[in-house]
Amino acid sequence: FVFNWSKLVIMANTKGGLVVSKQEMTKMWIDDKFVAVTLVKLLPQEIVRFKTNEKDGYVSAVVGVEKKELNKDKGQKVDYSMVTEFLVDENFLSAHQAGEVLDVNLFDGVSTISVTGQSKGKGFQGMVKRCNIKGWGATHGHKFTRSGGSKGNRKPRRTMKGHPHAGHMGSEQKTIKRIPLLKVLEREGEKLMVVKGSLPGARNSKLKFFVE
Repeated sequence: FVFNWSKLVIMANTKGGLVVSKQEMTKMWIDDKFVAVTLVKLLPQEIVRFKTNEKDGYVSAVVGVEKKELNKDKGQKVDYSMVTEFLVDENFLSAHQAGEVLDVNLFDGVSTISVTGQSKGKGFQGMVKRCNIKGWGATHGHKFTRSGGSKGNRKPRRTMKGHPHAGHMGSEQKTIKRIPLLKVLEREGEKLMVVKGSLPGARNSKLKFFVE
């Protein structure tokens, strides 16, 4: 018996999603509670095409974000600032078509979502910040307060994998699940989605919202 892992991945999320731009963090009164929230802006996006089981081995919707029309010598050409895809099911295929503009109504009746984005890059960092180690004491005149100390082994005579080290920190793809979607606002002609807590990424970075 061989388990088909591809089917498991497709079943994990089959309702599509949206691409948004992270704006700011603030606090709002939600149900008589002062809650920390993140505001994200819905970006203009449309379905470019669909991938099918017969042709590609799985079903997904290819989405183009921020459509741009380029004037080329051989005619008009359409380009996007970002092209991504969302796994969908057959019901999504029957309800939507290529060229359709996606809107926040895709999340009607949805209370929690999953978010995927690129975390902030923090450059080369030491072990205290990167691995949350304690470090040494700050007295008795030594200079190793933010050092990790000895990490070697007597046998084998090498540093084993998994030990904390200084190195590159951040700029990694992060996914957070079950984020409460609180409300949808409209400000100066832009649609803003309010989610509880913090999200990965810097200001104006693009995030992918999935329907759970």
